[in-house]
Amino acid sequence: MRRWVAMWLTLLATLCLFAASPSSLINRERLTDLFVQLAQIDSGSENEAEIAQFLAHRLEEMGVEFVAIDDASKKLGGTGGNVFARFRGTVNAPPVLLSAHMDTVAPTKNLRLVRTNEQIATDSTTILGADDKAGIALILEAVQTLRERRLPHPPLEIVFTVREEKGLLGAKVFDKAQLKAKYGLVVDGAGKPGDLIIGSPTHIRFETTFVGKAAHAGVEPEKGRNAIAMAAAAIAAMSWGRLDAETTANVGVIDGGQAMNIVPERCRLVGEFRSHDPQKVKRLVRRWQQNCQQVARRFGGTVEVRTETTFEAVRLSPNEPIVQAAMRAAKSLGLTPRLTRMGGGTDGNIFTAHGIRCLVLPTGGENYHSPQERLLLRDFYLMGDLLVRTLTELAK
Repeated sequence: MRRWVAMWLTLLATLCLFAASPSSLINRERLTDLFVQLAQIDSGSENEAEIAQFLAHRLEEMGVEFVAIDDASKKLGGTGGNVFARFRGTVNAPPVLLSAHMDTVAPTKNLRLVRTNEQIATDSTTILGADDKAGIALILEAVQTLRERRLPHPPLEIVFTVREEKGLLGAKVFDKAQLKAKYGLVVDGAGKPGDLIIGSPTHIRFETTFVGKAAHAGVEPEKGRNAIAMAAAAIAAMSWGRLDAETTANVGVIDGGQAMNIVPERCRLVGEFRSHDPQKVKRLVRRWQQNCQQVARRFGGTVEVRTETTFEAVRLSPNEPIVQAAMRAAKSLGLTPRLTRMGGGTDGNIFTAHGIRCLVLPTGGENYHSPQERLLLRDFYLMGDLLVRTLTELAK
């Protein structure tokens, strides 16, 4: 009798611990080890072949239904392709997309990790690459946890993309006709556990070239038409930086001139406009085009303005199933859900434009795109648990 009482007390204690501890779902050590393995694979500079092969093999070991690496590199250059996989669900529910990107914003060759009980960082000579290898590790650990614990979950479609940092290029060339999901989770955001990113802006890139006339700057400058002066006048006539709560503008590149004693004939500008309101960003583009034309005419030169929409805005409703599931998951962990918007784009913008409504989740990292990048382990582990619980919520 005492033995049975002891067994029941042990079981009850285990169940209480499982319910109360955010770490009880995922295997923290395995998740951390996987991230370290991924971080040590250099996947910058359009070089994702090694990490793609690593992930395809890992997925096969996990009992994937289907996995393949596509031919994205033939279309984009570089090496490697998008990794696409499917896992069967345990319930009859619509499939859910899980996505993260394999490339890093800069190479991580000679990466030296500095690890404490609280975080993983580098010695500041390279970036860490948690953007977005932390997202990849979280997705793989979540899937493995679901399968090991036999937790209910919908069918899963996984896409790990190449060249995200170059303009979401891998997602753009991926054959999205292979996907059946209507909702997705893109694990590639900044923020704290509980932040649910439901909006991102429309992004338009511009490249503007002013053409004037070269002349000797000291002997006969009157015969010249200064293209750099045109560019400067055009920039001065616009507002830049944060224009309002949902709109930004930036000139990021100025390239012109040959020598100090030559009136510059050409000047090239590269910049961007972003807004969560697509109409605002379109108005900014029109204003910039008109402004550049007026300046060129005033200086006696010409101008060419080329624009490209890199990605379209995403706006999810708080009432959409993917958002509601994530909110319930956050609350189950004692977190306060915060519906937020981000100023950047993710592969979720591309998948959403295709009809797959994507919620973006943070990874637990911060200071992305800098040598000070770090992965906060407490947040990392919480995001692993939140991802698992969101997927189980979607099975209900």
